[in-house]
Amino acid sequence: MKVFVQLAYGFGSKTWRERWEAGRILGLNEEQAYGYSRAASDDIEIVYSEDQHENPLHKALRYGARLVLGFDFVHAWRNRKQILASDVVWTHTESQTLAVLLLFRVLKPARRPKLLGQAVWLIDRWRKQPFWRKWFFRRLMKDLDLLTVLSVFNRDDGRRMFPDLRVERVHFGIRADDMKPARKTCQGKKLKVLSLGNDEHRDWKTFCAAANALPDVEFSIASSSPAAFEAAKNVPNVTLVRAKNNAELIGLYSDADIVVVPLQSNRHASGITVVEEAIILGVPVISSDCGGLTDYFGSDSVLYVPERNPTALAEAISAVRTNPSGALQRTEAAQERVKNAINSVAYARKHVKLSKELLDA
Repeated sequence: MKVFVQLAYGFGSKTWRERWEAGRILGLNEEQAYGYSRAASDDIEIVYSEDQHENPLHKALRYGARLVLGFDFVHAWRNRKQILASDVVWTHTESQTLAVLLLFRVLKPARRPKLLGQAVWLIDRWRKQPFWRKWFFRRLMKDLDLLTVLSVFNRDDGRRMFPDLRVERVHFGIRADDMKPARKTCQGKKLKVLSLGNDEHRDWKTFCAAANALPDVEFSIASSSPAAFEAAKNVPNVTLVRAKNNAELIGLYSDADIVVVPLQSNRHASGITVVEEAIILGVPVISSDCGGLTDYFGSDSVLYVPERNPTALAEAISAVRTNPSGALQRTEAAQERVKNAINSVAYARKHVKLSKELLDA
């Protein structure tokens, strides 16, 4: 089985590897983006999309088409030969999924690969799309073989929105090869709480309000989001930090007693990457209970609090400080869950299983 992985521009095989080898990609990442290459075997060939070098005119053309269509068709067009030469195409977000579907419509190949298309934000943002774009997207998705999403909420929403389309939830997992032992935190004189992320659903107001309620605790935010800067204003025990490279990012996790993932209501498991990174690096996690995260890690693994509730968040932080042994037990349980089911190997293998089902059908 030959699999072609169509990823966003900037995530191409050569481009990604160069950045990864230079340590410029922050987080617990893979040599090839998102770990799809983990599926490679004697029977399965994995080929990644490549990024064509762009001059300013080429870039403007691609961006212009993306603005009009709502997805990056030009990038898919540039990879069309490898796409059509595959047995199955995997995509990571709706931009690539829709682009490949339009490519099939335009070229009308006699032998069309199966498409295992993933969506991350599409279902959450569906209501905000203009009516003509919804119509266009629906027309394209009639040709989709299988839609994968990352949360049970998106799965259920997708099945209602597209009743004739097979929709499956796939647990997103990251590299867990170098898991650190779970550690008993809150042993120093000063409690250190860290939160990270740039996702639009981060709830920095609640995070900073909880910090206001715990003036003796050090809070740090690693984010480039303007909302984070605004929320942290005039909160003396909140510091904005920045990791310039991967070593500095790992250092932030290592220094933290607790990682908090404060979230606003969403349907696509926002924050799951940070939750997994913290667990793999042995740090206790407190998270807002939304987005379907409990489908990844239960309450035995992560301490969940109601969304938009700074009092509950402050109480949860205090509870970890009071009972670090309980937090250690949760982290150990979470790490077992990662080893058994939530990692990049399992993520890739699930794609293989679904692809074989499509080909057999």
